[in-house]
Amino acid sequence: MATRKVAKKTAVKKTAKTSAPKNSTAAYFAEQPAEKRALLEKLRSLVAKGIPAAEGSIKWGVPIYQMNGRNVCALASFKDYVAINFFAPPSALIDPGKKLEGAGKGSRLLKVRSTADIDSASILRWLKAAAAANS
Repeated sequence: MATRKVAKKTAVKKTAKTSAPKNSTAAYFAEQPAEKRALLEKLRSLVAKGIPAAEGSIKWGVPIYQMNGRNVCALASFKDYVAINFFAPPSALIDPGKKLEGAGKGSRLLKVRSTADIDSASILRWLKAAAAANS
């Protein structure tokens, strides 16, 4: 008579549930560590102030803000920093302090490691320039 092995059930690790839909910008922010979430929330408030008509959605796994179906900016969390990516040609993004990074033809990135890296006036100017470039 053969004996059957009974497989052990393993516990499934539960994660904190958010009330936001899984594929929403709110869920993206909620999933971030507290220190990065605080920086992202500050950037998101600047996006809301600088381009209030922009609509946010998840695209390429990160929050993308669009106007009239055109990408204006993206917010993302990385290992050592969070970033805001402005979708505009470099000529539209005046950057005398050389804070923006990237060599592409259509976007530049600002790396934010602390609140000291958030220059609200410059970010608002770049948001408006990116929105104008994509209108």
